[in-house]
Amino acid sequence: MMNNALEKLKEVLLMLENFGGYFMGWFDKVFTRERETRGKQLHHWLQVNYKPFVITGLVLLVTLWICTKCCCQRNKAVKTMKAPGRNHRMSRSSFESDPKSYFRGLRGKN
Repeated sequence: MMNNALEKLKEVLLMLENFGGYFMGWFDKVFTRERETRGKQLHHWLQVNYKPFVITGLVLLVTLWICTKCCCQRNKAVKTMKAPGRNHRMSRSSFESDPKSYFRGLRGKN
């Protein structure tokens, strides 16, 4: 199993190494090699094609923001702690607000 993992790792590293060459090959196919023409083509491509990327990015950001807000509000659980001197859990905020009265009530001294 370890040998198989090492072989897969080698394949991934070779793929990453070849990615730059693959990308440049694709770029050369899409855009001509002449410098002036390539610049015009690239400028035109960016003008025409940037909108879908910007819109998609904005939609993803808004969706992520909404999901974060929903998850954060849903997970606002009350922090609890083991009740001192008892075998149950209690709200940490109620204990921290007045520990003196908690221990007074625990000992039965009112």
